[in-house]
Amino acid sequence: MAPEKKFVSSKLNKFMHPRNPYRTPPSFKKLSMKFPEFRAYCTYDVSGKVHLDFKNPRAVRALTTSLLDQDFDLKVSIPDDRLVPTLPLRLNYLLWIEDLLTHAAHYDSEHFVLAIDIGVGAACVYPLLGAKRFGWCFVGTESDQLSFTSAHTNVQNNNLQDKIFLKKVESNIIFKDVIGEEKVKSWTLECKLRSKVDIAECSKKCAECEPQASQLNPQNEVNFDEGQVKAEIKKTEECSTYLYDFTMCNPPFFSCEEETDTMKKSKKDRGEPLSAPTGAIHEKVTEGGEISFITKMIEESQLFKDKIRIFTTLIGTKAHIKLIKNALSTASPSCSVLTEFCQGRTMRWGVAWTFDPSLKLNQVKSKKDMATNKPLILMMPRSLMSVYSVPSAWNMINKWLHHLKVKVQVLKSSKYFISVNVKAFKATWLHQRRKERQNMRRGVGASNGNMNIDGNNSEIIENGNGRSSKRKREAGAETCGDHDGEMMMKVNICTDRDFKTNRCSEAIPKNQSSLDCSLTSSHLGSPHSISVKEIPQNHSKQENLKLTQGKDKLQNLNKGKQERLESILRCNLQVKQSGALISLEAFYLGGSSGKDGLNQLLQFMRNQLAKPTV
Repeated sequence: MAPEKKFVSSKLNKFMHPRNPYRTPPSFKKLSMKFPEFRAYCTYDVSGKVHLDFKNPRAVRALTTSLLDQDFDLKVSIPDDRLVPTLPLRLNYLLWIEDLLTHAAHYDSEHFVLAIDIGVGAACVYPLLGAKRFGWCFVGTESDQLSFTSAHTNVQNNNLQDKIFLKKVESNIIFKDVIGEEKVKSWTLECKLRSKVDIAECSKKCAECEPQASQLNPQNEVNFDEGQVKAEIKKTEECSTYLYDFTMCNPPFFSCEEETDTMKKSKKDRGEPLSAPTGAIHEKVTEGGEISFITKMIEESQLFKDKIRIFTTLIGTKAHIKLIKNALSTASPSCSVLTEFCQGRTMRWGVAWTFDPSLKLNQVKSKKDMATNKPLILMMPRSLMSVYSVPSAWNMINKWLHHLKVKVQVLKSSKYFISVNVKAFKATWLHQRRKERQNMRRGVGASNGNMNIDGNNSEIIENGNGRSSKRKREAGAETCGDHDGEMMMKVNICTDRDFKTNRCSEAIPKNQSSLDCSLTSSHLGSPHSISVKEIPQNHSKQENLKLTQGKDKLQNLNKGKQERLESILRCNLQVKQSGALISLEAFYLGGSSGKDGLNQLLQFMRNQLAKPTV
């Protein structure tokens, strides 16, 4: 009697991409109530729980089409003898590419993206999801006539022909005869033109909604002309040779039909596949297997390195990774990166490479890579909290982060666990003790970072480097009362040991309005602020506020891009209770300051525990 195979649970789901909606499994009960075609393959136990036979290919097909309809509003039909895509893996791949575009290429959400999908399949799942969820445009290729017809029907049924162009190719075609083909070039030009039109119309509507902002800044008015937009696109193409932002591919894994039976080469303790195999033989088998296919893709990528910015592909077998890395090294790309896609009991790998020296693809890491990094741990003492609990500890930490003026996003919050994402754009945690000593010398409390103006007791002294100090009234100043306010007083600030040279500063005249002082100090160093000189004096405070808000709205895209460029530290903080103790775990994600920046942030928190100043 053969030994019973072990059942392996879906432990890889915890390493699924953080933005993948299928990290939480879908409700079969809701699907069965909403879609009769899915309900036909469901069974129910005595408790009312819904079960699905994954070894039935039709049941798997009904599940995929129902999820596409429910979660993405996509009407998709898949022929019986064609591959049924698993959505968690497809979304992991697309979300990883989105990370590459966002963090490596620094694209914002409004950036026009044009991609190539090699072998779209009958479902055309990657272009459909990419266009519907991310707004990307795709040129897709397909060699099988039945799959091409099915993919074309799915694009038409979802009214996405403006974002997806399909081309029938021969089986051995990857990039050649696709990028330079006249119909493809014409469609991509029209696609870019439509994108420019949409942006221009959106900007025009924003200008109409902000009449005051348009009057204040007439150069921001939009005068749209189709001929000008077309000329601008051609001019942009002349300056930038990149026609496509990325390519993607899910190549056939096997070199012969015998290899498709994975149980023959599986480990002895591995259980049988939960799902029935689907797909035609040409979708799973190619001459030389995926190694030969990807190697050819790498060779052709050198011919189009000035046309395509990022090349990507899936890898189905771990044993092939080393061979593919060796083939990639011969192409000498500027940068390459390997990642893992984890879903259910299945693991796949993705590789990306570029010849653009400005891209640092290795900045983007998979969740599994980040999870394997050991965190920095800070234990929270009982003595500093009246109530020793995770929420109380988080309130204390949140107060520190608010003082440091970092961006905080709460990811998960419960009674015993709180997880947040932190982004810092300045190293505000450095030199805190020095700043405290300077504030004490100037007579300003450590918790007060604003300049206070008091005409009876003190004056504001502002030196050349933008710092201000408070000069107390001298005992005999009353004898000079007649001259006070009529002359400027110069004071040498020599008491601060941190200054290497003496600096002179001039007193601000008393007749200067407090509004000018407060605006100048509050907007000092802000890259998106409006200075006092830019605001007309005949405007009321309310009008000035509206103008400021309008200007900020017009700069949202540039601001988001600038924040990504200036980010010096990105990390995840987790406050958790283990047994009777509460700890803070800090996971480094990225940033120009490196892990040293995270160590410095934790050191600031340790100093606050030892000697609170916030």
